Amino acid sequence: MTRAHRMRLFGWIVSVGGVVGAAIFYWINTRTDDPGLSDINALGYQRSLEHGMGVMMGSSGMILTDFQQWLSSPIGETVVILFVTALFAAYFFRVAWVLEEEERDATTARE
Repeated sequence: MTRAHRMRLFGWIVSVGGVVGAAIFYWINTRTDDPGLSDINALGYQRSLEHGMGVMMGSSGMILTDFQQWLSSPIGETVVILFVTALFAAYFFRVAWVLEEEERDATTARE
């Protein structure tokens, strides 16, 4: 097995492991999510937060607040895990591609 094949195999292992890990993470977080009383779900807090953010930062502040809340949700965290997994796996696939190109160049240079 060449180095390029090993790198590609590691890329697939990372990809599959990341998808399985993200699915398990999402499943666990949605099953154990206890909506206890906190500042975020207290009556009127969300509306007050949105009003204050709208007054201080305008619509861009509202968009950033919504994005931050989405990122801290279980689906947002799962998407982040999948994104980082994809980047890490892409590294292995890219290294495999470069190694194969170097081998191809070396064989054409010898001929």
